[in-house]
Amino acid sequence: MIYESLNPDPYYGSNFRASFFAKPPVKFGDVSSDEVKMTRFEKDTSAAAVILADYGESVISFNQQTGFQLEFSRITRIKILKRDGYEWADFEVPVYIDGSDKEKVTNLKGITYNVTNGKVEETKLKNDGVFEEEVSKNLTLVKFTMPNVKEGSVVEVSYKIYSDFFWEMRDWTFQDEIPTVFSEYRVRTPEYFHYDRYMQGYFTLAVNEHETAPSSITLTGSTRSSSFSGTGSFYSDKIDFTEDRYRWVAKDVPAFVSEPYITTYRDYVSKINFELAYTKMPNQPIKPVLGTWEQINKAFYESESIGTEVRGNGFLKKIAEDATAGASTPEDKIAAIVHYVKSNVTWDGRTTYYTSNSLRKVLDTHKGSTGEINLLLASMLEKAGFDVVPVVLSTRDHGFIRENIPISSQFNNVVCLARLGEGSVLLDASDKYLPIGVLPERCLNGRGFAISKEAGRWVPLSSPLKTRTYVASDLVLSADGEMKGKLDFERMGYDAVSCRKTYFSKGEADYIKGVHEGKNWELTKTAFQNTDAIQQPFKESHELTISEHATTAGDVIYINPFVTGRIDENPFKLENREYPVDFGRPYEVTIVTKIAIPGGYMAEEMPTSKVYMLPDKSGRYIYNLTMMGNTITFTSSLTINSSLYSQVEYPNLREFFSQIVAKQNEQIVLKKQ
Repeated sequence: MIYESLNPDPYYGSNFRASFFAKPPVKFGDVSSDEVKMTRFEKDTSAAAVILADYGESVISFNQQTGFQLEFSRITRIKILKRDGYEWADFEVPVYIDGSDKEKVTNLKGITYNVTNGKVEETKLKNDGVFEEEVSKNLTLVKFTMPNVKEGSVVEVSYKIYSDFFWEMRDWTFQDEIPTVFSEYRVRTPEYFHYDRYMQGYFTLAVNEHETAPSSITLTGSTRSSSFSGTGSFYSDKIDFTEDRYRWVAKDVPAFVSEPYITTYRDYVSKINFELAYTKMPNQPIKPVLGTWEQINKAFYESESIGTEVRGNGFLKKIAEDATAGASTPEDKIAAIVHYVKSNVTWDGRTTYYTSNSLRKVLDTHKGSTGEINLLLASMLEKAGFDVVPVVLSTRDHGFIRENIPISSQFNNVVCLARLGEGSVLLDASDKYLPIGVLPERCLNGRGFAISKEAGRWVPLSSPLKTRTYVASDLVLSADGEMKGKLDFERMGYDAVSCRKTYFSKGEADYIKGVHEGKNWELTKTAFQNTDAIQQPFKESHELTISEHATTAGDVIYINPFVTGRIDENPFKLENREYPVDFGRPYEVTIVTKIAIPGGYMAEEMPTSKVYMLPDKSGRYIYNLTMMGNTITFTSSLTINSSLYSQVEYPNLREFFSQIVAKQNEQIVLKKQ
């Protein structure tokens, strides 16, 4: 087992740990009664939980039995204030594995504190409440949920991790989705290990200290003489070196407010990352550890679970020939192979950039990870004569890639890049409802790294597909405020992909139910077009009766021309946003409505037509309202031309949406003559 809660601390002792700043600021078990009895957090009364203290320390220690070892220790104390905060009593400790080498979690302790009859009561975490979950061949999670958690509980956890993987220095996050009262991280490394440090986020630390100090290691042993008497002697050698010592402290850190349209909050919270750049042992030259993208490209190209999968698997040649038998053009051949993979293999939910199972097994079992599916696709395309390479990437929920840090752990997914004529096309077969040449929306995250024999290169992960929704309605309004008529939707791009997934996963009946659920609509007839034709728009048409949309007051009718598609509130709540707005892709929503008003009524008040533009024309909104005879014709068109808006552009974007919301809330006033 990786987790060994009852094992003693394997550190055998030396003066290596002599003076390291002051004593630790947090002691396990030292929870105050005030912390347990606290019922609300005054600095953020909306908080469901609060991190009271989070203290960590990473030290490269030494003993004669094992040599250098990376030791990480942590104490975390969290106050649970509301039922919504119970999830903060669930813990996952990542443990890394490389072949037979494994990290080891020891001294795992946990206590839940509650107030019972005015006294603080402790409930300890038991060994049978801890289990391991294998995520991949290189990662296992030690998981546990703290016992007896209630509103008002304080949960406290402490553990150590011993590791031989010096390149896996633990990162430290000072900010989370709940407030943090105190967070401190200390790092000590001997001069033999040089780490690059990368700070991210927008919260200013209270302490950011670095110092160097002398330290030493004492080696002891004995020698035996070769004489008959067997006498010997003891020796003791002292090795002096310089030690780097770092200390970072954050206090009263607000919760990270995750607004819409970001990749993952982990890209923007305040944290520090480490990468082992090189080692330099005594009397030895510098040994680089942090590689280059060229080295990663070579390793991936030669890897049996990545590059070799594409070039090998000769049995796929006959399968590729059969799949493309009726195809006459390169475009048709690509389409045929993509269709074959989608039809024969289903994504099992795992996201990887490599294979864990053979491609033959993937075909036999008809399921696989994203890596297995897309490397199967790449291999079949290669057998069909295409110049194709894998493109490794990081999905949006995994975070963006720092291209200045060449490490493979930044990747978690793979797609294909196939040459087609004078250009190339990005391909993915893990999503059955994606048009050919379109990546899953989760993959639209900066750039990916194309693996090839010559040299790797960065490839933009963009979509050529226009995401557009067009809504048309033709309605008749009666004097009692009821409307009858027709409502049509035509969706392209990722909107169509989303609708098809819902349509096929839930079925037509439940899809239709979702259309009018929560609305005062009665659907009398519904028809669909192009449900299976993934290259075509997804179309749906409804005949319906709408009640309670218009309001009547005597001889006056108040009506909003938006039957559907109105933006009820500004999605951007923060006055200032410290991270960009990432829509993922441009999009367009157009709504055209015709309303025949009842006889004898005239428009007493009508919203004026208006056009709003972002300063750089990266966004536009058109609101147009006219009346001819007894028919109101209304057009609303929102176009977002850019997928990414910086923090500097945020105020204009926020105001743009505020204007749209205000405009869309305006009503038409009809009065009987």
